[in-house]
Parts: sequence; structure tokens; C-alpha cells
Amino acid sequence: MVLDARLKKLVTGISARKAAEAFSRSLKKGTELSKLEQEEAGEFAATVEIMFLMAAVDGEVSEEELGRLKQSVSDIANVETIRKLDLDQLLEGFAAKLARDGWHARLGEAVRRIPTNDAKAFAFRLAAGVALVDDNVAHAEAAAINSLAAAIGLSHEESQVVLNEVLEELFGPA
Repeated sequence: MVLDARLKKLVTGISARKAAEAFSRSLKKGTELSKLEQEEAGEFAATVEIMFLMAAVDGEVSEEELGRLKQSVSDIANVETIRKLDLDQLLEGFAAKLARDGWHARLGEAVRRIPTNDAKAFAFRLAAGVALVDDNVAHAEAAAINSLAAAIGLSHEESQVVLNEVLEELFGPA
């Protein structure tokens, strides 16, 4: 199965699509968003940043990782929304913040911008998908998964359940 198709299995959902659309609208000057749309936009940006942080945890974001992350974002949003986003600029902004603040500080900030437990669990699933999509988890990625789980309040047992679900969705039953 193609890696992009594996990731697409993880990112379905109307609320994620609405959040991506709200974020896209938030970038347009002069656009007023409702409080809910502002929260959705912030949640989307934080989710994408968490995925970026998972890709960057080893100190380098490869072109392959960037491609996978961009594909995940494309799978969340509709085509029209993606056309409005400058993903390269968004990811460059995340990289600058990472260089300035450090990985743990950025993770904490991103998690704080996600308001609900369901949304945090969704971000965890997507970030785990970035780490697991090649069926090879490096030590730094494993530690990052554990740090993310702790930051969003998942117990070790809960995170293992989600990781197993993600593995099954990506690669089929064990």
C-alpha cells in the first residue's frame, strides 16, 4: 500500500475539514471568524505543528517527511482549502519557532492550543501516523510519542491502544 494512502486512512472527519477551512480563512486579511472558527483554526494549526514536531524530533526534517506531512494536511482539507494555504510557509514558520523555542516548548504550546480531549487524541493519532508510517520507529520518535502522550494526558496503556489502532489502520491486522 502506498504511504500516502495509509495516512489518508487516519485523517478522515468533517470536524478536521472544517478546522482546516477555518484556518485557511483566518489567513485572509479582513476576514472575521466566529469564536468557534477561531478555535477550529487554532486547533488545526496546532495539530499540523504537532505532526511537524514529530517529523523534526530527530533534528532534521527530510524531504520525504515533509512530503508525507503535506499529504496528510491535504487529506484533511479539501482541494480548494489546500490551494489557499501556503504549506511551505506554514512549515517554515514552525521550523523557525522550533529553532527559537525548542522541541518541548513548542510541543507544550501546540497542545495548549487544542481545546478538547477528542481533538488532542486526533492530533496524537496523526502524529503517531507520521512516526509509524514507514513501519520504523527510531528511538527519538518513540520518546517523542511518549512525550506527546504525556502532554495530552494519555496514560501509557491508552497511548498503546491508540498506537496499535494506528498500526492496524496503516498496515492491517497483525
